[in-house]
Amino acid sequence: MVDNVILEAIQSFCQEHVAPKIKLMAPNDDDATEYRLMHPNVFIGWLPPPNQLEDVPAQLPDGVKKAIPAIVVGMDEGEDDGTDAGINIRLTFIVYNPGLYPEPGVIIPNYKGYQDLLNLITICRRELSSQYLIDGGKTAAQKPFRWGMYLQQPVGYWVGWMTFRAGGAPLPYMNYENLLD
Repeated sequence: MVDNVILEAIQSFCQEHVAPKIKLMAPNDDDATEYRLMHPNVFIGWLPPPNQLEDVPAQLPDGVKKAIPAIVVGMDEGEDDGTDAGINIRLTFIVYNPGLYPEPGVIIPNYKGYQDLLNLITICRRELSSQYLIDGGKTAAQKPFRWGMYLQQPVGYWVGWMTFRAGGAPLPYMNYENLLD
């Protein structure tokens, strides 16, 4: 199994089974006191900068492209011993919850964004636990699931992670001719 196929299968799984089950706050660059609710975006490997989001599926109103809230599918490392192979997946979850705005120019952090973050992680964990095979058997989510929050949180945003192993097909040991000799 090619690692890219595994990452794409997990992305597809999260788009189909996780993202539609929750709506979270999306920031408004023009007015920090306003937000809208949307399903999380799902990306592979990295969070694209805002000017690169033109091809994101249309779940955003009036062509406004925002990356957050998001689930980012990445890998930590892989292993192939000839009989078993897999990669360690790291899902990164990013949500927005700046706090309260009792009057113009005043922001009171409410420190409740962690609840949105943990709810998103729980939905993902529940969905992965309910289906061993992912995307028609392209890979399998193997327990244990581990999750947590990063110690440093950017103001107004909450970021966490979940890890698990995704099974793949081992590559056979092959002799090959060295064409550089």
